[in-house]
Amino acid sequence: MKKGIKVNDKEMYEYFQEKAGNIFSEIAGQEEHVRERFQLTSEAIAGIYKSLQAIYSKEEAKEEVCLIENAFGILNYYIGIEGMDQLLINNYAAIENEIFLEHSAQGMPKRIREHYKHQFRNAYLGLLLLKEFQLDDCIVQCIQKESGEYAHYIMASVSEEMPESGGDARNTEDGQKMVREIVYKSYFVSALFHDIGYPLAYYFRMAEQIHQFTPFFRIVNPAVKTVFHEIKALLNNSWLFRTVDNGEIMDKYQKDDHGCLSAISFLMNFYFSGSIYSLTPKKRCIVEMAAVAIYKHTNHYDENNRMVFRLDPISFLLRVVDDLQEWQRFLVVIGETHNYLKCSACGGIVVPGRNEKRDYLCKCGKQFRKITQIQNKKLNYIDICNELTLDSDSGKLVITLDYDCYRQLELLLSDYSTVVYRNKSLEELKSMLEHQKYLPKVELNYFLSNNPVKLIGHMLEESRKSAKDVDVWIDSLVEKEKEGLQEFWESYQQLIADCEVKYGKQIEKDAVRYASAARKFVEKYLGQIYSLWEFLSDKQGEALYI
Repeated sequence: MKKGIKVNDKEMYEYFQEKAGNIFSEIAGQEEHVRERFQLTSEAIAGIYKSLQAIYSKEEAKEEVCLIENAFGILNYYIGIEGMDQLLINNYAAIENEIFLEHSAQGMPKRIREHYKHQFRNAYLGLLLLKEFQLDDCIVQCIQKESGEYAHYIMASVSEEMPESGGDARNTEDGQKMVREIVYKSYFVSALFHDIGYPLAYYFRMAEQIHQFTPFFRIVNPAVKTVFHEIKALLNNSWLFRTVDNGEIMDKYQKDDHGCLSAISFLMNFYFSGSIYSLTPKKRCIVEMAAVAIYKHTNHYDENNRMVFRLDPISFLLRVVDDLQEWQRFLVVIGETHNYLKCSACGGIVVPGRNEKRDYLCKCGKQFRKITQIQNKKLNYIDICNELTLDSDSGKLVITLDYDCYRQLELLLSDYSTVVYRNKSLEELKSMLEHQKYLPKVELNYFLSNNPVKLIGHMLEESRKSAKDVDVWIDSLVEKEKEGLQEFWESYQQLIADCEVKYGKQIEKDAVRYASAARKFVEKYLGQIYSLWEFLSDKQGEALYI
């Protein structure tokens, strides 16, 4: 097993460029007969590139275009299922730009995290777990040993694809190889397209708002959504509709659940045209199992129920990876939050005056005036996770999520509850991963908090520097900056013992009682906190961009 694998966007771009294709080449080889059918046109990729630039920098958009091209190559050369290309090369990115700015009729932002790039990240993380940490062996073993409906379908498809096996390819070397191929390809396809229904969910929300606009009465047809029974009639032979209660599917469809809409959209791509019936048993199995995984990734479970690996390991892997994909995943919020500027003289922050937003003041006496006359609001990209680290320890898989403590502190100024939701999701994931047959033990490590004192304490702990080291550093500073930092450091140390009394637990849900106090503390000392963070992370002297 590999150790200490860093998982972030930079590594992902390199992985798709250098390794991903080789993995599929090793497990299956090329699908020669479709090699020349699909072409990535310059017009299609140029449109995506321009759409991406609305949200991402030009450099980031270029990297994403390369990512798309590499994923397209895998679909074309190694998976070879006709129709997959149009699921990947489309205007999803352009639609997502509008979704980012969506607000409710009451003026509240929807706070939807990005999904287009997230799908590629899921594909990347899942391939790492399958290949580098041998989860492929776990899934293949489960499929070969279990007799559930999904394991049975996969093995039946393999046997049908290999008539020389006499109808039982379960224990043959070639049969095992094909099972592994189906696992990799089903997972890759499900990860790459598990959120393709998000634009559809957005469209239905917008249609509802438009229909409430009185001047459009009797002009716009309210029947924008196909009735479920027509969907069912088309997809009745799919493995999703055969194995999942149709009443449950209908309920999720009527609620515009994006997992359900994604699975249905994905299947319609093959069933509406009839191309599903011309696929080989192996390729149809890949489509069917991917659709099931896509559908199940939004299933809700209560305290008495959870997802079970041995019953459907491919869907289980997608769900786990989807919950783990936190790194560099942002949501966009429009707000009036100003830039926090650090005073070079005293180390405090420069803030707008109480009565005149154009006058920016520092407590050391420096004053600045904003001369911009055109009013604006700011797009805030909220993202608090830098990367993941995958490790192994005596057969145990250790996953560490690197949540940035300083960003969590800064987030307290605008969004007190984000970490509460993130923590809830990860705690549910921890519970789901426990005592799963065929899976190794998985340890999940992370630190989230909306208590400012605990966040500062964790920053100090991670740096492996002592309180004495901080004292020596502060004492070495020039007088004005030293004064502010000493005040902050003494205040922080006095709060350590009873910080839960003033700021609540590590993950505090009571925003009414504690949010204001946490925000005031951070706002008062943000400049000093940033200076401390620079010292603890050895970033002193670097350019400051907040």
